[in-house]
Amino acid sequence: MFYRGERIALLFATLVASSIVANCAFAQVACSDLKYGAPNYQEKMTELARQAQLPDNYWNRYHESVVSDLCSGDMKDVDKLVDEGLVAPQEAAGIGRVLGITYKAKPRSAAGKRYRYLREKFSQMGACGSCADNIAQYYIKQPGSPCGKLAKQALGGDPEATKELVDFPDYCQWKY
Repeated sequence: MFYRGERIALLFATLVASSIVANCAFAQVACSDLKYGAPNYQEKMTELARQAQLPDNYWNRYHESVVSDLCSGDMKDVDKLVDEGLVAPQEAAGIGRVLGITYKAKPRSAAGKRYRYLREKFSQMGACGSCADNIAQYYIKQPGSPCGKLAKQALGGDPEATKELVDFPDYCQWKY
């Protein structure tokens, strides 16, 4: 027969042990597994996507960037990806949870919301995803550039400018 104090200690020990077991089962994916070029990289990223509950258990290059940034401790770049709408806050938090790294997204800034809106507008005009990203970069950061001016004309409803923009001229390729 256990005394009250022993029962509490046993209950506490059981809870701690089950927490450790749950975390070990969940820690099947580590930062060391997710260095690009590591053995089983694709499989580990797919497992991470499943455990993080990414949409359709699918991962993309932005999720890879979140993994890299979280693993290197670069929260500012994770914040930027979330702010610009490239990764949903819950996706970044889920990736962090699987890796054992706490991440809490900051509220999106007006600039981040504007960037996302412009990317969507350029995509709706017919620009490819990465093309829309490049065009938005020019429109926001270099509005006086040839691409920034063309984007402004297209947003103003000029059909010829829209066609040229969607054809993605060389001068719209953003240099990251």
